[in-house]
Amino acid sequence: MTVRSIARKGFTLVELLVVITIILLISSLFLGLTPGDGGGLPAGQRFIASSVRTVRAMALMNRGPGTTGVTYANRYRLLILNDPDDDVNHLRQFVIAVGGVSSADLGTVDPSTITNTSVTPYKWFSPEPAQLLPTGVVFVPPATDTQTTLSMTVTANTRRSLIGPLADNATTNTTDSPASSPPWMIYAPTNQPVTLADMKDLNPKKWFYVELQGTGSSNHLGRVLLVLAKGVVRNTGTGKAMIDITSENQFAALSLRPNGDVTMTLDADEMDKAK
Repeated sequence: MTVRSIARKGFTLVELLVVITIILLISSLFLGLTPGDGGGLPAGQRFIASSVRTVRAMALMNRGPGTTGVTYANRYRLLILNDPDDDVNHLRQFVIAVGGVSSADLGTVDPSTITNTSVTPYKWFSPEPAQLLPTGVVFVPPATDTQTTLSMTVTANTRRSLIGPLADNATTNTTDSPASSPPWMIYAPTNQPVTLADMKDLNPKKWFYVELQGTGSSNHLGRVLLVLAKGVVRNTGTGKAMIDITSENQFAALSLRPNGDVTMTLDADEMDKAK
């Protein structure tokens, strides 16, 4: 009896589906979550910490908004959206903003005298698109912010973010308020350097911000504590919002040290002591 050997050509459909399924399972184990996905408070902490570290790296590299030449009076910020009328993105959307004056636009002006971020040569850009905290996670604004309230009265006086005014001589103007606590600016994320005045056609909004100096260190008076909570934002009227928080223990925080390092905690007591 003659035995014929039959050569196989390729894989069957079932085998291909099994291989694809295995690859997807392995990928789900090793690929991190992206902003806007689940992951809760720990994921939110990682997203914000990663962005702060990116800001610090850009500061240390002295990267400015100019595409050519040298840029001066650079500022490096992490912005958090403060728009109570937008209950989807309010206190969830964040973006990096870098500002400065290009040597090509400087003219005869002494760069050391530039403190006003709204002057015509001063431009801003975002090196990355705006991102979102995970679903169900929001940034808790400082107690000085009266536009957004918290549903839990105990939380109203504790576990709030701390962002003091800037420590340097930045000039306050109608689009940037570095002397406020927390500081805020009117900004529209764009990957092209634009003056704050020219952003009026880009639907700019109000953002809280944390700023790092060119040395990579914090540029704020006092400690910076960014508190996150599990909750849902709902609009309660024009320019007003409330964060519905379900539990006193659903909080997390990031602390920006004076040297620019970031530490994270889920300990509610530690957050209370920070007040």
